[in-house]
This record gives sequence, structure tokens and C-alpha cells, in this order.
Amino acid sequence: MPSNTGYSITTRRLRLCCGHPEWLRKTQDFYNEIESFYYDLLLAHEELGELGSQKTLRALEVLTIMGRDKQVPQNPLPWEKVPLYFRRAAINSAIAAAKSHISRQKSIPGRKAEKLHSAVTYYKGMYRDFSHKEITLKVWTGEQWKWMRCRLYGREFPAEAELMSPSVTFEKKYLMLHVPVKEFTADTATVKQRIQEGRKICAIQFTNGDVFAVGTVCDGTGKETDVKFWGGGKEYTHRCDQIRKKIEKARKSLGGEKQPGENRKYWMHLKHLSEHYAHEISSQIIGFCLEKQVSLIVLPKYKKEYTDYVMIGSGNWSTMHLSFRIRSNLSYKAWKNGILVIETYAKGISETCSVCGAPVKTANRKTDEYTCENGHRGSRSLNSARNLSHKCILQFGKQVV
Repeated sequence: MPSNTGYSITTRRLRLCCGHPEWLRKTQDFYNEIESFYYDLLLAHEELGELGSQKTLRALEVLTIMGRDKQVPQNPLPWEKVPLYFRRAAINSAIAAAKSHISRQKSIPGRKAEKLHSAVTYYKGMYRDFSHKEITLKVWTGEQWKWMRCRLYGREFPAEAELMSPSVTFEKKYLMLHVPVKEFTADTATVKQRIQEGRKICAIQFTNGDVFAVGTVCDGTGKETDVKFWGGGKEYTHRCDQIRKKIEKARKSLGGEKQPGENRKYWMHLKHLSEHYAHEISSQIIGFCLEKQVSLIVLPKYKKEYTDYVMIGSGNWSTMHLSFRIRSNLSYKAWKNGILVIETYAKGISETCSVCGAPVKTANRKTDEYTCENGHRGSRSLNSARNLSHKCILQFGKQVV
């Protein structure tokens, strides 16, 4: 790939079905045993962790694997015929776990992990015949290594994407294959370059009402070309309230006291509901930006104290609280499509009129309306989004019309 090409990595989850799931469990256990061996070894030689991951891996192999000189290593690996890439995947997991433990020890002293539970990462050489429909994995049966064909169920991979090393996870009664997918984008222009070239930007303002977000699109001079409202907030909060009522009703039936793991299915329903809406709204925003040829998305940034105050006041299952998930989804979805996402400090964007610059005279939070001293009136959220776009353009050296 050209040096100026950017990329993003997202993890796809596919359901995995095979004839011998117990072999995958034995492979996992064997992997964790090797991982624990190297974890303990690295903690006994902490100086190796300062060499960098590749050099640390090599140093650990020198300590445990017989080389071409046939000399017995200092700490020989207690297992025979461990595939090279299986062992190296386990070593890399052990290095990550050991470095994490060493880092925590500096601030919060504690015991090292007694047992590791990392998912098996399959490097090349440990899998073959890989597509969105199937994969053949090299697994440990408890006695020997065998190739096992597995069926996969999930979305197709992007045509131009690069599939990275997959890992198998056990999620209750399901087996899942997690696949990091690297997608490339040719447009790596900076924010300043995009604005100076006059490309379109979309400023987003999140709300706590029926509208999840308001967006205004303008060109590099600040001239507005499009406006969009993303609704559905009342539906989302209503569905959340219905589930919360069920939780409260079930809790009362148990005497009103919290029980370990109570109402787990309802809490998971709430979690999945918020993930669904965050995915839908962020996808709609990206779709709109692609349609309008937007090159830059601008989000408001607030001080942490103010953000915490607003989130506590709005509640965990409000449209405003969902903006955290929407923001997170926007970042990677936009980059995959050649769009940058930046944050601009929002101080003052709700205090002046975007039409004339006069101070806002009245603001009604319930109706989301404002009136300025010169008589201009309209949506508070849209006014804030417009001011945010002007602020961003001024920040990067363009004069707003």
C-alpha cells in the first residue's frame, strides 16, 4: 500500500459451528498453560519487558527453545511439538499480560494472576481456507494436532479489506470467531488541508429530546448548504422505560432487595437496545455525510465537570447519554469512508445567534427554541451546531461569510 494511505481496524464477530467444540476448549486450555508459563518467566526476568515486544519474544524463545547449536535452554518448554505460531501467539499474550501486571504494580501493588484466560489467537499457519462462510483451524485434541473445518455465520467481509489473525471466544452456549478487519482509505488529508481546500463540513449537536442529533452542512467559507435532524429519541426512551419498569416489578417481587445477577436478561436487553440505536443513528449520520460529500464532522467538546453534570442530570438511558456511544461509533465509521471526526470546544456556541451574532435573549429547553436580541428565533440545537461550524472554520484560518 502507498505510504500516504490510511487504514482503520474493526473487529467482526461471526458465529462459529464445528463438529468437535470440545477440541476448541482443549486448545484454549493448552494455549493458556503455555501463556502462563511465559507469563511467570517474564515476571522472573522483568528486564526483558523493556526490550520491545519483538525483542522480548525472541529473548523468551532463547530461554526456552533449543536452537541450532542443540544446547539445552535455561528454562526448557515442558511441552513437545508445540506449533511455532501457536507458541508465539501465546508468548505475545503472556507479554501483554505481564506488562499490564508490572504497570499496575507501580501504582497499585497486588498479586499476579493465578490463571490466564486469553482467547486463542490463530496466526497464519494455524488456519487456512478462510472466508466469511468457513475456516479450517489447527486444534489440539488432547493427544494430537488436527485440522478441523468450521462453519461461519455472519456478514461478508469487505472486498478490499485485509483479514488479520482471528481468535475464538466462548460466549455462553455460542462459539464466536473475532476477526480484526483492516480497511484502507486513500484520503489522509489533515483537517486544515480539508478546510482550506473548501471541502464541506458537518457540525453535529446532540440533544436530550426526541431528536438525537442536529447536523448542519456548510462549505469551507461557512455557507450553509444542508440541515438534518435525526429523530427517534422518544421511541428510544419509551422502550428503555418499559424495560426498566419490568426490572422494578421483578425487584419488588423479590422483596425490594438487590440480588446477585437479578434481571440479567432485562439489563442485557437495555444494553443491546442502546447499542442498536447508537449503531443506527451513527450509520444514518455517515450516510447523510456521504450523500452530501462531507469531508469533516465536527463534534462539540465540553469540560469533564460539565459533561459529568449533564449526564447525571439526563440519566443513563436518555438520548443525551446515548451520544457517548454515537460519538464512539462515528469515529471509526467515518474514517473508513475517508471522513475525519474532530472535537471543537463548545464554549459560547449557545450564547449567541448564528444569524446575526447578537446575544441570545431567551432559551426554552423544553421546546428547544431560542430568541436573540434582534428578534431571530429558531432551534437552539441547530443554532449551536451552526455556531460550532463557524468556530471550527475560524479556528483553522478561514473567514466565515
